[in-house]
Amino acid sequence: MLENTLPQLEQLIEQTIEKNNQLKELVGELQKQNTKLSEENEMLQLEALENEEKQKQTETGLSRLLTRLQEAQHDTHNEHHEHEHHEHEHHEHEHHEHEHHEHEHHHG
Repeated sequence: MLENTLPQLEQLIEQTIEKNNQLKELVGELQKQNTKLSEENEMLQLEALENEEKQKQTETGLSRLLTRLQEAQHDTHNEHHEHEHHEHEHHEHEHHEHEHHEHEHHHG
């Protein structure tokens, strides 16, 4: 009986060792793949961060330009407006004085 069992045991052990080696290889492969993927992932994350930075810089630049444009528009608009307003006031003032004068004249 033992004579029979031994060869079976040997066969089992050999199969187990073979299976183990296959698994080890597989684990090695998976680890390699994992490392590769991790590296790729890191690279992608770095790229994403860099792109984000670039985007932020672009956005900042754009908003700065926009602000300058708006300010410039505001300035010209303001100057124009003030000028108009001034002229208008002046005119009204003259008109008012004139009326006042006439009134006085009439009175006397």
